[in-house]
Amino acid sequence: MDGWIGLRSGKVVGKAASVCSSDINHWMENVWPDIIHNDDKKDIFNADETGLFYKLTPNQTLKFKGEKCVCGKLSKVRITILVCANKNGSEKQKLTVTVKSQKPRCFKNVKKLPVHYKSNKKAWLTSDVFQKYLRQWDKELAKKKRKIVLLIYNYAAHIEPSNLQWIKVVFLPPTTTSVLQPMDQGVIRSLKCHYRKQLILRILECYDKNKDCDISLLYVVSLEYSWRLVTESTIRN
Repeated sequence: MDGWIGLRSGKVVGKAASVCSSDINHWMENVWPDIIHNDDKKDIFNADETGLFYKLTPNQTLKFKGEKCVCGKLSKVRITILVCANKNGSEKQKLTVTVKSQKPRCFKNVKKLPVHYKSNKKAWLTSDVFQKYLRQWDKELAKKKRKIVLLIYNYAAHIEPSNLQWIKVVFLPPTTTSVLQPMDQGVIRSLKCHYRKQLILRILECYDKNKDCDISLLYVVSLEYSWRLVTESTIRN
């Protein structure tokens, strides 16, 4: 077995052992073997969401680490990204980005975005958005007559829609996602690192040209490029 689930054996040792080890061991020994035995690696996916302060450079982001983001200036620059890829890293689903503003002025003449754009008052991934995402994906899979397994963590917004025919949803055990969630094992971190690099390059470019550097919501389109830069090996391992 490879290290996609963040573990390289059926038993949990070290730091992982302190996180509901019995639940993890049970899942690794009874659920995961059936998944990898019955399904091709390319047909096993994992999805996870993460928050991103899209205007903040790495040093600014660190200053806010641990602070609550409920209201005020900080919450206005926070977006939520749904990240999804398959086990061997050969397929990365288009990112779903949830923001506060439904129709930002910077999108006035933009007809198409390289990411799925959603909005609500808190910029969170809601159960409605998540269910629509799965239903649309299920329709796309139906055209190819392809069945997949989707691993997701047990979260209030992650409600499985009824009548999914081509997606089998498997919930990870509660409180164990820090160990079992594949996207948390370096994939999301890699995406954010690539994004921060692009952000810094943009700021430096503006500085060199003596221009004001306005990082608007339109800049989230660079997330698509950053997502492409995440390698297959990063996702696999």
